[in-house]
Amino acid sequence: MMTMESVEKLILQELREIKEELKALNSKIDNFAGYFEADEGELRELMRELEDAKKNGVKLEEVLHEL
Repeated sequence: MMTMESVEKLILQELREIKEELKALNSKIDNFAGYFEADEGELRELMRELEDAKKNGVKLEEVLHEL
């Protein structure tokens, strides 16, 4: 039978683990946030280029290499 103290320790350990996972996730989100800095017009232009490349049989790697 578990004592109240052991249950509290388990809960605290789980909370610490959750807190660490949230820190790691927030760090990833913060690092990714500045990755894309394009406005809507630039994104539309990129989509047009990708669609044209697909129609013309150009490989995605070649299109991305040009960017």
